[in-house]
Amino acid sequence: MNRDANDPPRPAGQGGAPLPFHAVVHVIDDDAIALWMFRELLQGVGAEIRVFGSAREFLDGYRPNPCECLVCDLRMPEIGGLEVQRRLLEQGSHLPIILVSGYADVPQAVEAIKKGAFDFLEKPVDGALLVAKVRSALEHSRGRHAEHLARCAREARLALLTTKERQIAELVAAGKSSPKIAQALDISVRTVENHRARLMEKLHVESLAELVRLFP
Repeated sequence: MNRDANDPPRPAGQGGAPLPFHAVVHVIDDDAIALWMFRELLQGVGAEIRVFGSAREFLDGYRPNPCECLVCDLRMPEIGGLEVQRRLLEQGSHLPIILVSGYADVPQAVEAIKKGAFDFLEKPVDGALLVAKVRSALEHSRGRHAEHLARCAREARLALLTTKERQIAELVAAGKSSPKIAQALDISVRTVENHRARLMEKLHVESLAELVRLFP
C-alpha cells in the first residue's frame, strides 16, 4: 500500500528555497519504523513523499515522473535494492536511486554505483546528509527531463528537413563552406545556397551558431 501517495508537496527544502517543480521522492524499506523515520527526515525537502513497504509494491505501481528520486534499502526480503535497480534499468528508467544499508555492503555498493546508482548511504542515516543527497538527486532528475524535452524538440525540428537538406545542414554545422559542400555532394554552389536558405527557414534559425546547436 502506498501510504503517502496523497501527501501534499512541502513548500520548501530544508534550509533552502522551494523547489520550482512538482517533485516526488519514493522510499522503499521493509521496516515500518525506518519508513516513518525517512518520511520525517524528508518533510523539509519540498516534495511529495511516497513510501512503500516492499519493492514489489513499488515496482507494480511505478510510473515515471519528470522530477523524482528513489531512496531504497539495499537488503529486503524477496526483492532487494540491487534487483530494483536492475529492473528499472531494464525498463529504460533513469530514476536516480539512493541506496541505504545498515551493513558494510561495500562490494554491493560499488556494484550499484557502477551501474548508475546516484549514491549510497549507511544506516543510521544522517538526516542533513540524506536531505542534501535527495535534493541533489531531484535536481539531477529535473535536469535529465529538461534535456530529454530539448532533445525531442530538436529531433522534431530536424525531421522537417529533406534528406538533402539534412546532409547540407550537418555539413554547414561542421564548418564546411558552400563550395566544399557542393564538391562533396556533387551539386552546384547555387543549389547548396538555395537548400541552406530553405533549411534555415524550416528550422527557424537565423544564424550559424543557432544551427550548430541543433547538432551537438
